[in-house]
Amino acid sequence: MKILSDEDTIWYELMERLTALGVPYGCSFASFPHRYRGRRIPDEQVPEICRSEDAAALITINFKDFASELVYLQALLDSGVSVIVLRQPNSRVVTPDVDYQVALIEPHLRYIVRRLERTDEPLLFVINKSGRRVQRVQDLLDRRSA
Repeated sequence: MKILSDEDTIWYELMERLTALGVPYGCSFASFPHRYRGRRIPDEQVPEICRSEDAAALITINFKDFASELVYLQALLDSGVSVIVLRQPNSRVVTPDVDYQVALIEPHLRYIVRRLERTDEPLLFVINKSGRRVQRVQDLLDRRSA
């Protein structure tokens, strides 16, 4: 299983360390493809890029709100791509601490991979220092469009 970083999560050290953690679960992490970097890809096109790269999920780092635009949530549904959001400890962090990000996801990675293997619909995993939250992307879209 492949998990692709978004444009904001392309640190090679982070991808290498996450892949090392994912090996026992048959999971690898890859950086966002070079050919799309710096081109200001609209958010709603990112899930299709993930699908074309054969990724089951997108991993992103976000401080507060993720996927506030309904068109992005719909794109996730249409492409069948799940999302893993690693929450930042505060909004002033420009370059996140790789050690912090690894420590954040490590206790949840086995669970995430199992859920991704067993699901037939996109899921949203939000991981912060307090734990993890999982929901169906369809449920999030329904709530935000109501």
